[in-house]
Amino acid sequence: MVKPISPGKGRPKRFSDVPLARGRRLDRNSDVPLYFQLAATIKVMLEVGDWEAGARFASEREIEEEFGVSRAVIRPALDLLVGDGAIYRIKGSGAFVAPPRREIRVAGLVRLWQERRHDRPIAVRNAREHLPDHTVSHFLGIEDQETQVAHVIAIVDVGEPSVCLVDSFSTVAHVPWFMPTARALAAGVEPPVPGSLDLTRATVSVEHTFFGEWGSTQVGASAGEPALMGRFVQFGRMEASEPERPLEFARLIYRADSAQLAFDLS
Repeated sequence: MVKPISPGKGRPKRFSDVPLARGRRLDRNSDVPLYFQLAATIKVMLEVGDWEAGARFASEREIEEEFGVSRAVIRPALDLLVGDGAIYRIKGSGAFVAPPRREIRVAGLVRLWQERRHDRPIAVRNAREHLPDHTVSHFLGIEDQETQVAHVIAIVDVGEPSVCLVDSFSTVAHVPWFMPTARALAAGVEPPVPGSLDLTRATVSVEHTFFGEWGSTQVGASAGEPALMGRFVQFGRMEASEPERPLEFARLIYRADSAQLAFDLS
């Protein structure tokens, strides 16, 4: 959470000072509820305006005067903005502008480790080998239930204040350096040089979820706070002559209030 900035520093514009506010009115004849229109309009103003993160947000009275709507319209609109992460409230102090979400490139541990991305520190929380369950077998295309998989849980630093909780699985036979890399990082020693892989495409599906007790402590959130979870599969080949196959299946969990996911999965 960003602390409110002191008065006089980064003072936000009044709505009446922003050209967008004067140029866009709410459509009272529309089937779209006024509170939804109001929230959408303010969200755009926040995105293109010059309010600083942590600056005090406009009061209900200022919004009422500028848009000519009642508090019954303003309050659910502000609830939408809070839920979207555009503003946040501090009890007894009011509403404040939230920091912009950080754009985060979606990637799994196999790509990060192969590219040796030192700009994204990775803290390994657990690393072990075991037999796959049905879900892991499905995503990794494993038919032999005696095939061992490397299972790594890690925290990827993707830039203040965002981190990603990664629950990753890879077939030991197809990415043999995956587990040694994880164990080296867990022990605080230099990891081995990754073997060459021809990484091809990746797929990801994203859904809304909430942090539990343990996960929230890993990413600096509170239990019950909203999160984004991506089910991620990295495809590739060990040799150029081999057919493409899934090399990694991972659950990627991000803080919903600070992450803006970017996809470059080719």
